[in-house]
Amino acid sequence: MLNASEAAKWFICHNPELASGYIEENTKVNKLLYFSNLMGYCVDHERLIAENFIAFPNGPVVYEVYRDYRYHGLNALPKESPVIVGRPRKILDIVNFVYGGMSAEQLVEESHSHALWKNVRSRIPNNPMIDFTKVEPELEVYYRTLYETYSDMNFEKLQKVKIGGCTYYYDRNEFVMTEEILKQLSMTCKSVEPQFLELVDGELVIS
Repeated sequence: MLNASEAAKWFICHNPELASGYIEENTKVNKLLYFSNLMGYCVDHERLIAENFIAFPNGPVVYEVYRDYRYHGLNALPKESPVIVGRPRKILDIVNFVYGGMSAEQLVEESHSHALWKNVRSRIPNNPMIDFTKVEPELEVYYRTLYETYSDMNFEKLQKVKIGGCTYYYDRNEFVMTEEILKQLSMTCKSVEPQFLELVDGELVIS
């Protein structure tokens, strides 16, 4: 299992905009941890994150991460990324790829749609614990499918860029970001979900 603080540092290192933030960034870091633990449980029926998640009004959080991000400097940009390997690293990569470009508000809305949070929200603010063994079957299938869809992707070669509020990924070994492409993307940014860029016969393809 992963230590929640180390996983949080990993996400901050791969999303520098989360460093030196406050409420929204703290919320986003915790939601990325929650989705990671949820995917880990759906794939292996085991926890990915060692610490417990509790229900706050804005969704599940690891209290230690919430506290340390707000008061104890966890929101600083790490000098280097924690070393995480194997399936845990793959899960973090996938969650970051799918959810890393979303806003805190979008991630809160997603977590609030889960029965895991709905089942305990009436007991807030008594810090009820999220019980991942009670994940709904449909959600388990969704996260298992999400993992299988991206499990073979080589995230090491992906480059992320944000333009006009939109998040794009491209293969740094095969795609060159030019000023012309940057201009084109800034004029066509619409999707709230991450998109992949590639050149096909010299034409820019966004998918």
